[in-house]
Amino acid sequence: MAVADIAVIPEGVTDVYDAVDRAIQVIKESGLKYEVDAMSTAVEGSLDKILELIKEIHKAMFDYGAKGVLTNLRVQESKIYPTSINEKTGKHRK
Repeated sequence: MAVADIAVIPEGVTDVYDAVDRAIQVIKESGLKYEVDAMSTAVEGSLDKILELIKEIHKAMFDYGAKGVLTNLRVQESKIYPTSINEKTGKHRK
C-alpha cells in the first residue's frame, strides 16, 4: 500500500480551477481512496495504480486543452508498517 500526495498544475488553459476539477474527477473515477485538500489531493492504493492514475490525469489535462502539465508527486510506500491516509491524518481530524 502506498499513499501519494498529488498536485496538478495545467499550463496554457483559460480556467485552471475547472481543469483541476477535471483532474479530481479522474481521481474519483479511479476508485482509489482519496482526500482533497486546499493545495493537493492524497490518494491511497498500490504504487502501480497510483502511477497509472498520474498518466490518466495527464491525458485528461491534455484532452482538456492544456499545453503542458506540471505534477508535484510525493509517495510513501512501506514494507515495515501499513501506510494509509487515515494513519497519517486521522488524529488531526475533529
